[in-house]
Amino acid sequence: MGNAAVGGHGDRGWLPGQVKAADDGRHSGDFGVKLGGYPAGDRVVFHGTGHSWEAVEESVVLSIRWPSIPGYAVPEQAQQ
Repeated sequence: MGNAAVGGHGDRGWLPGQVKAADDGRHSGDFGVKLGGYPAGDRVVFHGTGHSWEAVEESVVLSIRWPSIPGYAVPEQAQQ
């Protein structure tokens, strides 16, 4: 049991996955789970994948990615 807002803090919402330190019990290269809140109008584009989405109202989204591979991230400065 835990709190997703607390557990994902500092890792952009990712809970288990490769973004966690190797000595963290939540580290996994097999899969990653992210819980995120998005205000209306936010857009996400998945590079290299034929789809994208737009939040038409405030939304909470659960994302699951497998495998959880390092390097599939938007650079920090591009997110701001």
